[in-house]
Amino acid sequence: MPAVDVDTALLTIGYGFAQVIIFVVSFFTYMYSVSESMSVSYIVVLTSCEFATTKEEKTLLADSLLGGMVVSGLFIGFLADKYGRKYILRLALIGALGFSSISALMPELYSLSVLRMIVGLFLSGVSSLQVGFLTEFHAPQWRPLVVTLCSQSVSTALIYCPLMTMAIQPHSISVNITSDYHMRGWRFLMMIVQIPGWIALLGICLVPETPHFYMSVRRDQEATEVLKWICRMNRKNLEDLDIFLTEDPRATIISKEGFFRNMLYEMTRLFRKPYVGTFMICLMVIFGLFFTSIGMGIWFPIIRNMDNSGSHRLCDLVENNPIFHAPPIINGTEAGPPSCHDEMTNLIDPIYYGLAYMGCFFLSSLLLQCLIRKNVITLHIAVAFVLGISLNFLKQPTLVLVCFTGMMVMPGVLIPLASSVLIDALPIHLRGKALCMVRSLARLGAVGGSTLVGLLIRVSCDTTLNLFNVYLAVCVILAIFLPK
Repeated sequence: MPAVDVDTALLTIGYGFAQVIIFVVSFFTYMYSVSESMSVSYIVVLTSCEFATTKEEKTLLADSLLGGMVVSGLFIGFLADKYGRKYILRLALIGALGFSSISALMPELYSLSVLRMIVGLFLSGVSSLQVGFLTEFHAPQWRPLVVTLCSQSVSTALIYCPLMTMAIQPHSISVNITSDYHMRGWRFLMMIVQIPGWIALLGICLVPETPHFYMSVRRDQEATEVLKWICRMNRKNLEDLDIFLTEDPRATIISKEGFFRNMLYEMTRLFRKPYVGTFMICLMVIFGLFFTSIGMGIWFPIIRNMDNSGSHRLCDLVENNPIFHAPPIINGTEAGPPSCHDEMTNLIDPIYYGLAYMGCFFLSSLLLQCLIRKNVITLHIAVAFVLGISLNFLKQPTLVLVCFTGMMVMPGVLIPLASSVLIDALPIHLRGKALCMVRSLARLGAVGGSTLVGLLIRVSCDTTLNLFNVYLAVCVILAIFLPK
């Protein structure tokens, strides 16, 4: 057999137990990333009375982890392309899990927010590199489907968080350490959501680096050893398949003096032909997906933690949400501390939210069998736009819940799929840095969306809601121009 590239070799070996192992490791890696990110939805409520938080402080806590992810995402892809996906993933998991454990012990809001930002610095690598790590063990024909199936870890995490909250909250756990410091239930919740991360860390230590990375840095022998591992796990023999890897001259990493100089040089390559068009379209689409699905999604359990009986529009319900109540104002100043509400009285809707993600992931997997990838992306965003517009006038409680959930879930399931477009459209040596840069800049959308909801939804709910709808309409147009 003539020399072949890695993708052809993977296709020749075929799908087997090796890919299943990588899938499981990636599943728990992504599940941990989502669990860590979305647990703040519950922490914001459960710390309201203990820390006497204002709406600005709630927004700070909600945004802190995402802010850290934005900062580190700008350079972590360059580290992955230089040192390897597995190496950086392992370091990121260790850092995220370690600082997350410390953050659960913080005695007040601002130290908690700072530690959560540090967690975000590491968590960016966990969430961004997971997709690249997963896809580089799979031939191109398998990637869209396997990425969509692995994304069920999102729905698993979204169900896992409210279930753990439901298990802890009724017991009103409180361990007195000192007279003014107590280990309350929310601290234990922060530790419990780390369990998928510890499983992922164990798994990532037991699997090899991706063969694509080894070929990109001219380490052909190591790439061949990885293929031998895949063959062993799949009960095959590489020698019997007569596979020999060929060098790809485009995969050579160009080195310059100094890390930051090299990073700047590689970054500018993404903004030049022939990659700039695809890169910018993917960036703007993924930005919109984060803006809506995560920016608003973080507040979903909080907004639904209200009395939603009766027939009211979504914005009418928000006005009655105690989380957004302000303290009374006397003579132009706030009188006393803000009102607090530190119980999650509605944990069923967040479970429905997770189940909706599960259903939409299955739907997108089915649609991928009969539609090309960019059409699936366009269709999902268009449906989300229609559901968002309908929230302006719908009053029936079940329909409000369905449309509000669908508006965030339909774009949310597309994040891994849209990321796979970027992976397939770029050469190996630009994938890691491009993926992490796009994810980092797109998380500005999540920070912006979260801040928009936290600070402005009580000021003008209708305006806030329709700003999300406007960007969804923009994303529908952009998705049409994604590469096939």
